[in-house]
Amino acid sequence: MFPDFFVDYATVLKRIADIHPQEYARSRNHLSGSVTYLSPFVTHGIVGTKTIAESVLSKHSVSQSEKLLSELAWREYFHRVWQTNGDDIFSDLNQAQDKVRSDQLPQAIANAKTGISVLDDTLSVLETYGYMHNHARLWVAAVSCNIAHTHWYKPAQWLYYHLLDGDLASNTLSWQWVAGSFSHKKYIANQDNLNRYSGAEQYSTFLDVSYEELTHLDTPAVLQPRVELELGNTFPDSTVMPVHSSTDPVLLYSIWNLDPQWRQDEQCLRILWIDPAMHSEFALSPLRWQFIKHWANEINGLGIFVGTEQELFPGGTEDIKVYTREYPATAHWPGQRDARDWCYECPTGAITSFSNYWKKVRKSSGVFN
Repeated sequence: MFPDFFVDYATVLKRIADIHPQEYARSRNHLSGSVTYLSPFVTHGIVGTKTIAESVLSKHSVSQSEKLLSELAWREYFHRVWQTNGDDIFSDLNQAQDKVRSDQLPQAIANAKTGISVLDDTLSVLETYGYMHNHARLWVAAVSCNIAHTHWYKPAQWLYYHLLDGDLASNTLSWQWVAGSFSHKKYIANQDNLNRYSGAEQYSTFLDVSYEELTHLDTPAVLQPRVELELGNTFPDSTVMPVHSSTDPVLLYSIWNLDPQWRQDEQCLRILWIDPAMHSEFALSPLRWQFIKHWANEINGLGIFVGTEQELFPGGTEDIKVYTREYPATAHWPGQRDARDWCYECPTGAITSFSNYWKKVRKSSGVFN
C-alpha cells in the first residue's frame, strides 16, 4: 500500500538516497508509479526540498533529475505565492470560481460512494492511511468542483484534514488551480484518463464521455446530496510548563518545522507550540496529530505546549531570547526568524504563473548553469 510514515529520521534520509529520478519522471503520474512518498516529511519540515535536491544531484545528473526538481519547485512556488499574497490565498485568488451550486462536499465523495471505482478505492483508504496519490487528488478535486459544481474551499479543508502531507499553500492553491480560480482554465478528467493512469477498466460511468461533453455535464444524481462536515482537532497533551523566564534561548517549533537538525548542537529550551486558534479553520485529523506527536518525540528534548502565546509566555518575551523558523502561518510569532532552506531563491518581479516562476528560477539557479 504505502510505506510507513511513522519511522525515524535515518529512515527518511535512506528513502531520499534511494530515489531514482528517471523512474520517477517516467511513471509518477500512474497510481502504481515510482513516487517518493516524501511529502508528509516535507510538509512538516522534517526534511526540506533543498535536502532532497542535493541528495539526488549527488548521484544523478540535472537532466536525469529535472522532473523531480520541477516538482520540488511547484511546492516552493505555492509558498512564494503565499508569501506574496498572504491569507488572500484562502479565497478565490485570481477570479471567482464560476458555476458554483453548493459550498458543501458531495456526500458521495465523503463516503467513497461515487460509483467510480478508482476514486472510491482511493477515498476509502484516505482516512486510514492519510495519503492520496497526487493524480487521484486532481481527479477528486475535478469531480468535486467541476462535475458536482462545488466551491473548492470546504472540500479543500476536508482533504487537508485527512492528508498527512496536507500543506496549506499546496493544497489550497491546487484546489483553486483545478477549480479555475487560480488558473486560466479548469482541470477535468474523463474515465479514459482515470483508466489509463490507474490501470482500471471501468466504463459506462458519468465520467465515461468525451471532454467536450464533460464540460457541459449536469451534476450527476449521485453527487447531488451534500454533507456538512464537522472537522475538529484532537490536540496532544502539553508536556511542558509555561515559560516565565529562561537563561537558555527558547526554540519555538511549529507543526511545519519538526526538523531534528535545527540548531541541534545548541543548548536551548525546545518547545513545539500548538496554538489551538491557528488550527480552528484548518483542522487536522487524529492520525495527523499522531504523526506530529511521533515526530516531536524524535527531537531530543522537545516538549509540547498547547495554548495561547499569553499562556506560554505569561510575562511576555522581552527578556527571553526566542527563535522560530520562517513560515507564513507563524509570521505573528515572537522571536527572531531563521530562514528556511529553499532550493531556489525567490525570483525578482511578479510571479504570474508556475511556468513564469520556473523559467526565472532555472535561469538564476546555479543548478542549471
